[in-house]
Amino acid sequence: MSVNDGDTIHVRLAGSIKTVRLSSIQAMEQSVYSPYPSKRRGQCHALEATARLERIIRAGHGRVRLSAQDPRSRAGYRLRRSVAVRIGGRWRDVGLMLIREGHALWMSGTTEDRWNRLYNAAEQRARLDGIGLWNPEHCGRGPAQDMPLRLWVSSDPVGKDTGDVNAEFIKIQNQGSAAVSLARWWVRDSMLRRFTFPAGAVLAPGHTVTVHVGHGTPSGETFYWGLGAPAFENSNGDGRNLGDGGYLFDPQGDLRAAMVYPCVVACSDPNVGAVQVTAHPRRPESMTVRNVSDHPVDLYGYELALPGSTYDFGDWPALAPGQAVQVDVNGDPAGDTVQRRSWGLGRLILPDPGGVVRLQTFTDITLSCDAWGSGSC
Repeated sequence: MSVNDGDTIHVRLAGSIKTVRLSSIQAMEQSVYSPYPSKRRGQCHALEATARLERIIRAGHGRVRLSAQDPRSRAGYRLRRSVAVRIGGRWRDVGLMLIREGHALWMSGTTEDRWNRLYNAAEQRARLDGIGLWNPEHCGRGPAQDMPLRLWVSSDPVGKDTGDVNAEFIKIQNQGSAAVSLARWWVRDSMLRRFTFPAGAVLAPGHTVTVHVGHGTPSGETFYWGLGAPAFENSNGDGRNLGDGGYLFDPQGDLRAAMVYPCVVACSDPNVGAVQVTAHPRRPESMTVRNVSDHPVDLYGYELALPGSTYDFGDWPALAPGQAVQVDVNGDPAGDTVQRRSWGLGRLILPDPGGVVRLQTFTDITLSCDAWGSGSC
């Protein structure tokens, strides 16, 4: 029994040595592997995750329990398994411990999905506690350490995600008063693939940079990850509790901004109840969002969501109290005012017999919902 890194172990199983990849977690990567801790090298957090996994295995006296929903589950040549150790007379889930202590990220399992909600909740609790990966100064202070940065991910664009890979994106907004150089900062999802910002990339105060998942020519505040397939899992309510995250790291390896979805812990938003969405399923189809509060509401970073389709609001003026914006589904809006926008789909998406539309955060917190016909909120 030995530990390879923070999410991989070697076990003796049926008389032979097998490599086991822990299900549904992702630790930071080592670059130099060794049984001797002093010789190991890796990203910030990587060696700590390896050391913690070793301590957990030792606490279980080197014996582990492996489980899987599908015994054929593999990650390449490695067995993909949930791993537990017996400590203090009870079996403890090793992956859950590593995530809850901030040593690893949750990586949504599509086949081995039993642990998704539990691990997602553990990650969100670790984030609230600011421990491990979730301590933004763990790897050292700076750069732009105190600058407030906001990140959100579009994971489920209109239609099949494979039809337009660039419709998936990560947005990073600078909510501070000074520019932030993003050179050598990088974003990733829960997998190992990453996009590193080039030299000269700057995020001005009040501005947003967008990283589209697919290919394209970068310009200004728009960048392209260069992937050939969608990056983000959809939380589609099929019972598997799927989800994902978008993560921004600075050059030191500190996690500086993130979005994990769907929200399952401390799920609130200051604009719940402040806006009202109304669907108009008859032709010409449209949806109206009205500010019913006594304060301005900025819709940037929110989306209209229907089954299989989302519309994200751009960076335009906040709705004043009582003000409404109409989103026309087909073609161009009749006017050109702040209060009217076009989705421009060129097809119908609001079925007359019944449906539902939500105004929500990108982490699936519902601010307002409207249903018609056979639909239900």
